[in-house]
Amino acid sequence: MKIPSSTKSLDRISKYINETPLRKSDRLSSSNQNVFLKLENLQKTGSFKARGALNKVYSSNLGGNEVVAASSGNHGSAVSYALSTKNLNGRIYVPNTAKKSKIEKIQSYGSEVICFGDDCLDAEYEAIKYSKENKCEFISPYNDLDVISGQGTLGVEIYNQLPDIDAVFVTVGGGGLISGVAHYLKSKNPLIKVFGCSPVNSSVMINSLEENEIINSESKETLSDGSAGGVEEGSITHQICKKYIDSTCLVSEGEIASQIIQAMDNDKIIIEGAAAVAIAAYLKMSEEVKDMKNIVIIVCGGNIGVNTLKSIL
Repeated sequence: MKIPSSTKSLDRISKYINETPLRKSDRLSSSNQNVFLKLENLQKTGSFKARGALNKVYSSNLGGNEVVAASSGNHGSAVSYALSTKNLNGRIYVPNTAKKSKIEKIQSYGSEVICFGDDCLDAEYEAIKYSKENKCEFISPYNDLDVISGQGTLGVEIYNQLPDIDAVFVTVGGGGLISGVAHYLKSKNPLIKVFGCSPVNSSVMINSLEENEIINSESKETLSDGSAGGVEEGSITHQICKKYIDSTCLVSEGEIASQIIQAMDNDKIIIEGAAAVAIAAYLKMSEEVKDMKNIVIIVCGGNIGVNTLKSIL
């Protein structure tokens, strides 16, 4: 299984994405350690997902075929945006629990939204079924080498901005982001430590790492809706995550909420729950990484609904 070059992927999609800042956090840094935030909340569509979706769309010969995707929101917006750059529309499946703000964002780029099931995995399987029955192109949120390579462009940017990196903290849902980023960074320096982070309430991939297969344990409601839900059985990300993730960390809903507030109050950025997971995990593992000089935390998105923000505040 060979992941396509993320450097070539970045060349392919660079005109359609933002090169996001790598900003030192005064709040999180200390006299002995520099902590940088990679601000993908400033990315097109408000999350890193634009990278993988664009790379898939521009690596595929779509022709006149209908394009189908499944998402809790961010991947759907990304696919819808990527298609709009080619004046195409898609059919995006979301779970019934998807936030209204994320549904509206998908629709704003022109694609149709279909609500199905109570979990991302329900929506994903229904989308796959529809794509097979109607001979459509299905764009997975994570179980696709071109998508993984696209997410890996984030690793390319990080390394170009800070070659002397000791560790990276990445939120894990289906594993597409951490697979792409870890594959690239470790190809440049195998000593870079990769930390996979998830909410306690929904941590299927991390729970499955010790197994030889994905175990879809029950997911509870979480503020990290961008990383929530089940993972497709047999997903290629499972083996990639097992190979590249050095350590994992699970965080509580209280810890996630706290970092959403702290990021707004002290870092002056609006982030979604999935982004707060990685920051909370860094703080929880501070003792384990205390001897590392340069740490990067990927702020994976900023698509948080007003009602969610109100409830936290």
